Parts: sequence; structure tokens; C-alpha cells
Amino acid sequence: MEFIRWILNNFGLFFGAIFLIYIYMMVRRMTALYDFLRLVPRCEDPGRPLRVGENRALFFLDGFFKRLSQSVVRGSGSSDAVIDAIWSEVDCRIGVHFTALNGYANTLILIGFAGTIFGSIGAFNEMFRGLAKGEASAMVFVTSWNNGLATALYTSLGAAAIGGTLLTLLCSRFLMTRAKQLETMVGLRISEIIEEEKSWPADVERSESPLKEPKIPGKICLPISSS
Repeated sequence: MEFIRWILNNFGLFFGAIFLIYIYMMVRRMTALYDFLRLVPRCEDPGRPLRVGENRALFFLDGFFKRLSQSVVRGSGSSDAVIDAIWSEVDCRIGVHFTALNGYANTLILIGFAGTIFGSIGAFNEMFRGLAKGEASAMVFVTSWNNGLATALYTSLGAAAIGGTLLTLLCSRFLMTRAKQLETMVGLRISEIIEEEKSWPADVERSESPLKEPKIPGKICLPISSS
């Protein structure tokens, strides 16, 4: 509560409320990203086998993978549509958060710039009014600080600090690298399912077909000519 009260007192009611709302939305998006990317394994060995299998990081795609397996087995031609749906789901679960957080950072910087202009206008109005009335310089400074100058400076500082921190986190090794690694895992898992389901009927057919005995050519009897 003290933090909220400090934000509202120094940023102003309007800009303070906007900053608090944006901070809440950023934390919510970052938490959603962390819930997905924390399950992605750290594989730093370049010689590791490219095998994904049943991985916990892809739990939200289990239903899509089952549907893809059924489509490949039936050979109905709908596997391409299922693959497109898988990539759309990955974008909805992961990519949309990166896009939203980038938008939040850029918008927050613009809001900070607007707060700077708004606060400066209020501060200069109070300053000119105090000077016109012949008030002391100390009183003029205090009045202008409380009526706009604090809002101008704190909104600029808050926008720069929050926006810079957010962009740094988005480009960090944990978020960006693991997001790309998750996309790689999805592509490998799709190829595994297609290869497994396409090779399974051929293996069953070979195992069920009887072994054919090699043909032994029979003896050829040539007619004996009588002399």
C-alpha cells in the first residue's frame, strides 16, 4: 500500500493510476511467459541427439499432437491443417506475450513523455503565477514542485526505468533463447510424429507377411533321340 500511495502522490492520480495498471499487466504477462518457458530444458551440448519425445514443456500441445497422429495414420490430408493449428497455438501461448510486452514498453515511454509535458505545463503555470504575485522564490519552487514538476520528472524516470528493464528482460537469455528453443522442440516433435506414424503401417505389414520360400528349379528332362 505504501508503494501505491507513493506512486499516486508523486506521479499524480491520473498518470499514477496508468502506471500501476501497466505494471500489473506487465507482471501478469511475464508470469504467463515464465510458466511456459521454465519447463524448457537447458541443452547446451551441441552434440545432443535431436530427440524430443514426451516433453513437459509441450504439455499444452498434447491434444494437437494426438490429432496430428490420427491424421497421419488415416492419411486424410488434414495433417497440414493440424500443423498450422499447432504453430498458431504456439504463437497464442508464447509469441503474443512478447508482442504485448513490447507494446506495453513503447506505450509506457510515450505516456511518460506525455506526463513530462503535462507536468511541465502545470509547474510553469504555478511558477509564473507565484512570480506575478511577488512570492518568495522558495515558495514558488515548492508550489511548482507540488503542482506539476514532480509529475514531469517522476513520469519520465518511471517510463525510462520500467521500459528499459522490460526490454532488457525480453531480450534476455532466459526468455528469448528459451522461446526459440521451444519452437525448435515443436518442429522436431512434429517431424517425430510424422515419421513414427508413417513407418508404423509398413513395419506391421512386413511382420505379418509370410516368408516366401525360394523357388527351386525342377529337373528338366530332355528327350532322347533314337538313332
